[in-house]
Amino acid sequence: MNRPLRSALLVPALLLVACGARTSLDEPTDGRPLDAGTARDGGSVDAGRTDGGGGVDAAICGTPCDDGRFCNGVEACDPILASCVPGPAPDCDDGDECTLDSCDPRRDACLHVPTERDDDGDGVGACEGDCDDRDPRRAPGLPELCNGIDDDCDGAVDEGVLSECGDCRPGCNLVTIPRETTGAWDLRDAAGVDVDAMGRLQLSQTRTETYFAWIANTLFGTITKLDTRNGAQAAEYDGVLRDGTNGARPPAERCRTDAPGGNCPSRTAVDLRGAVYVANRAFFNQATVTKIAGFESDCVDRNGNGVIDTSRDLNGNGVIDRSVRGEFLGQNDECVLWTVNVGNPGAIARAIAIDAGGTVWVGLHDQGDVVQLDPSDGRVLRTITLPTSGPFGRFRPYGAVGDSRGNIWFVEAGTGNIVSIDSRTGLIGPRETAPLPRGAGTECPSSYGIAVDSRDRVWLAGFLCPWAFRFDPTIRRWFEVRLPDSGASRGIAADARGRIYVASSHEWILFTPGGGISASDPISRLTIFDADTGGALQIIGTPSRPLPGLGTTGVGLDSSGRVWLINQDSSSATRVDPSTGAARDFPVGNNPYTYSDFTGFALRTFTAPNGYLRAVVAGCAIGPTEWERLAWRATVPRGSRVEVRVRSADALADLATATWIGPFTSRPTELALPPGPVPGGRHLELEVTLISDDETSTPRINDVTVQFHCPI
Repeated sequence: MNRPLRSALLVPALLLVACGARTSLDEPTDGRPLDAGTARDGGSVDAGRTDGGGGVDAAICGTPCDDGRFCNGVEACDPILASCVPGPAPDCDDGDECTLDSCDPRRDACLHVPTERDDDGDGVGACEGDCDDRDPRRAPGLPELCNGIDDDCDGAVDEGVLSECGDCRPGCNLVTIPRETTGAWDLRDAAGVDVDAMGRLQLSQTRTETYFAWIANTLFGTITKLDTRNGAQAAEYDGVLRDGTNGARPPAERCRTDAPGGNCPSRTAVDLRGAVYVANRAFFNQATVTKIAGFESDCVDRNGNGVIDTSRDLNGNGVIDRSVRGEFLGQNDECVLWTVNVGNPGAIARAIAIDAGGTVWVGLHDQGDVVQLDPSDGRVLRTITLPTSGPFGRFRPYGAVGDSRGNIWFVEAGTGNIVSIDSRTGLIGPRETAPLPRGAGTECPSSYGIAVDSRDRVWLAGFLCPWAFRFDPTIRRWFEVRLPDSGASRGIAADARGRIYVASSHEWILFTPGGGISASDPISRLTIFDADTGGALQIIGTPSRPLPGLGTTGVGLDSSGRVWLINQDSSSATRVDPSTGAARDFPVGNNPYTYSDFTGFALRTFTAPNGYLRAVVAGCAIGPTEWERLAWRATVPRGSRVEVRVRSADALADLATATWIGPFTSRPTELALPPGPVPGGRHLELEVTLISDDETSTPRINDVTVQFHCPI
């Protein structure tokens, strides 16, 4: 049988096999056969191909396309062009820099020949570990330099030559607190913090304690700083600082409520740094707010004499004596930081409170506005007009307090009305009015002092009405506690154990039809009851066992659990042990009239529980110090936060008068960026503040690291 087509296909197939087989050209010159996969010089080879496909190519292109030679690629038939096209050359790179790779046409295979290449001539071949054979400055055994390059070819970059800061700058340093050498926090300059079992700094149970009650002496416009540990007067200050920029009345001018005269300070509020803010009512005149530092380290050396000139009990008798030189400095006291105007003339600044962020809220009674002040300089951040409120038209704020949810609550005297402002947004909440209790007279509801408890419930003292009122914002529900034997209740406070304290100044007070006031003789009385139930009623200061003071308007607590009463008529403060009823009276200034958070207990316990630690870092011994970065390792659960302030000076003694910068809240934080930059003093003092917003959580700090650079 004649099969011409098959005969034509067989011939190219035989040629393809022959091309893939070894020929005499492939034989070694020494007569040895060349092993498959082995080159003559010992290098490895890749065997050639023996595949065909000529029949398909011939059917389309008229001839087989693949010439069977490995090193020039596989030729193929292009069905569109109907002609043969070349294929890509084989890739003989084996990925090994220690071989020279090529395709040997005689062997019809890839050839990989070992080599000791030394392209940079440094005496070290690439295959001997040279990590860059093009650069003679990089080879095994060479010293590692700080340049971002692996100089010694060990696989690591700049190992052992980086600065403490992790860069190549000489003079860059890191200081960690607590230092690794000690491993313990130094708590000598700290308050409200302790160390847990793992060595981390945390909030202590006592929180920040400043040990002072700040009492406004209305009659002649001074502020008494009373040490709650022993009842001694630690200092006395003018209630205003007249610096030519404010409208404050002259210091020591007698207060008048019926005509212009005096600054008439009343409510005080203590911040987390121990400073006090004083609301000066100044009837018919310009109302003001004054800030007084709680620690001498926060005072300002205005006269530049290198010391802080401030009021002190120099003779140690527990009283600030005007006759003793240096005990009272008046307008020259460098701890009275500033006084600013608030509102229009005649606005009457009465309510004052501090939010968890440290800003100051002042209620202007006759103007019906609230202003928010920056605590650093007193500038006005917001002015908020309060809503209308019954008989007075605009709501007239009389007292204020902050809760842990960021609200500032204001009370209106005599009406039972309260209203809240969100301290973050400035939004005003709905007005709430205490109900008329069953069986109460027409004088109810009434109101005077205001407080919050550990559950953010708002409490009002009844004043003319023998009741106390509680408002729960969560469920918007009121609760009343009858106080039949308390008298005319004025100030009110809560402790952390679920008890409420009410101060009473008279057995009864009545407003007469002509707008006057009729009252019994002044008394001093303290009523205590359970915040949840209104039960467990306890009265201290009964007619049979009276308290020593007279005309008690204010009540506050210290961290030792003792109660302090401010007595307007006897110009004194009474310390009471609520567990025993034991009491002791201490003198203050003339006609004290304070019933706000004058110890800071409510702010520290309910609004913003906190503690702090201060430490000093020494910078460069010579030349300026470039303070660069601050970081801390910490666990900060929801409901808590960490803030850090810093200040710098060349001499340690000057740190006390340097300006605080901050707070810094992000980690790490660049000290050259706002609120910085931090000046280049040789010493840096940092203050780490731990804050619990929900009263239960505490941040825990492992350590704090300061980075600085010495350019010389």
